Amino acid sequence: MKFGSIFAGAGGFDQGFEAAGMSCSFQVEIDATARAVLARHWPDVPRFKDVCNCHSKQYLDALVRTWFRPLGTEYTPEEIDVAGKLKKLTPEQADESVRMYERGLSLSPIAEYFGVSRQAMWDLLRRRTTMRPQKRHGTGNHFHRGGVRADDHAHNLVEQAVEDGVLIRKKKCESCGKGGTFTDGRSKIQAHHDDYNKPLEVRWLCQKCHHKWHKNNTAIRKEVLEELAPVDVLIGGFP
Repeated sequence: MKFGSIFAGAGGFDQGFEAAGMSCSFQVEIDATARAVLARHWPDVPRFKDVCNCHSKQYLDALVRTWFRPLGTEYTPEEIDVAGKLKKLTPEQADESVRMYERGLSLSPIAEYFGVSRQAMWDLLRRRTTMRPQKRHGTGNHFHRGGVRADDHAHNLVEQAVEDGVLIRKKKCESCGKGGTFTDGRSKIQAHHDDYNKPLEVRWLCQKCHHKWHKNNTAIRKEVLEELAPVDVLIGGFP
């Protein structure tokens, strides 16, 4: 039998259940020190930080399906299968992906940023907006793989958008009005995000103003929904 451990702490319950012959499928623990202990004793078990972001596959698939048709509508097996591939997106992220596409960003970096397949992102977008012509060659192709950044950090996506002409880098700071370049030729103006769920919504700030903002403020982090593996028993300590 398999069990999942929430509020796992240092893994006391987990050891007991394993001694009874069960195997651990996942652990959820917010404390960094406790997670380090878990990682030492269960190096191959998936671990998640925030229980608020952890859901079953059935819940996440149902959440995605509500974007395609009104609640209560029947779905074909094909639609359910496609919906499951988009389980990592929240409704807000689905709306943001549409805004990013309509502003001119190609499909590949959008899919890369939100961690879903290109085909799944294309299927979401075609249901929510008018798609651009699909070119067989070049960076305008929806499924073009060249030049896509390896990670999904918002700043990497901004760099891609600047290269594609979707965003125009400003030459002066929007806060203090100063501009200029560093000695190595790089611009002193940097892209700043107030909300990492909206990677193309940036303010152009000089390094000084950028550091000052982050010293006194905290940007909204990108929301991520984690899918938990199906288990026979769910155990938990005290939150």
